[in-house]
Amino acid sequence: MIAVAPTKWSRRRPEVPASLRGALDPDERILAAASCVDGSVLAASRFGLWTVDDTLPQRWGWHLISKARLTGRALSVTVADVVGQLADGTQVLTDMPLLDFELADRSGLTDVVHARVRRSVAASRYLPWPGGGGWVALRRVPGHDGLTRQVRLDPGADIDAIGFAQAIGKVADDLAGDSASD
Repeated sequence: MIAVAPTKWSRRRPEVPASLRGALDPDERILAAASCVDGSVLAASRFGLWTVDDTLPQRWGWHLISKARLTGRALSVTVADVVGQLADGTQVLTDMPLLDFELADRSGLTDVVHARVRRSVAASRYLPWPGGGGWVALRRVPGHDGLTRQVRLDPGADIDAIGFAQAIGKVADDLAGDSASD
């Protein structure tokens, strides 16, 4: 008897739930998916990370995912919420509570998540400020031309602190100049 080594094709990707198939944009397809211990499904598309449970599917765009970390089979994701916009168009973000997903099996999903989050960041720099600073970033948004300017505030940071908005704009301009010369 000849033993056959398992191939990458021998692992089955979980079935994409019908509710998710119906929620996808016309030019969106699932790149990777994973079942979670609680019965929910995580799926990555070109536009973001989807979670599907007993309710409607929900997608977080790659440009709104601040961090993704895998520990064992637990995927932890920090998603930011757009809470405002500065006069120059910079989106003001704050982190939502950490989301933890316990994956049922090994999956290529985590590789896709890490690659997509990293690829969405064109440039970033931390801006310290009295009372709390933030990460200023230029992010790529799938389906949109150009880069989106964002500042992800530290907890408790006051966007209205004297000079803070102007400093954010300067850092974003510097990042844009640096990325244009690359």
